[in-house]
Amino acid sequence: MFIRRHQVSNIAKNIKDFRLKEKKNQTAFAQMLDMNYQNYSKMERGVYTPSLDKLLDICSILQITPNDLLQEGREFDDYKKETLERLDASVIDLTNTMRIVEEIRAKALIAKEKGDERAERMELDQIIQIFAWRNEHYWEIADYLYFQRLNKLLKEASDRTMKKLAENAPKQTP
Repeated sequence: MFIRRHQVSNIAKNIKDFRLKEKKNQTAFAQMLDMNYQNYSKMERGVYTPSLDKLLDICSILQITPNDLLQEGREFDDYKKETLERLDASVIDLTNTMRIVEEIRAKALIAKEKGDERAERMELDQIIQIFAWRNEHYWEIADYLYFQRLNKLLKEASDRTMKKLAENAPKQTP
């Protein structure tokens, strides 16, 4: 029984919140729903439980979903809005970063094609500085380069070993 009462009060509160958001008064909204004002007022106070058809009419008029009426409090809308704003900011930041880095990469590639190693290195250093502004970032870069070198040396040693083993393996005759 507690859950049912709790859901009804959520619905009542949310109907009122959405109605106020649309700047409609109770009397006008009751008329839109083809209800008398007293029943509508009871519905907003959680005293009267509307039928499913009436809830769907409310959703249609307010252009909301039944889930919007059932949710507990308006915090979810705030959460969605905040999450979308953060996502938008992240996408914009990513797009701006990509544009900047790609422009610098293009300059580095042009310098490389011209054989201008100094200019190429200056452009590549700019890219590194975009992403490495603290010592821990430089450590990550140094470790990455170090382990890449170790992997390359290990693969070369493995390839040499495999080649020697293949050369010294007994030949099979068909």
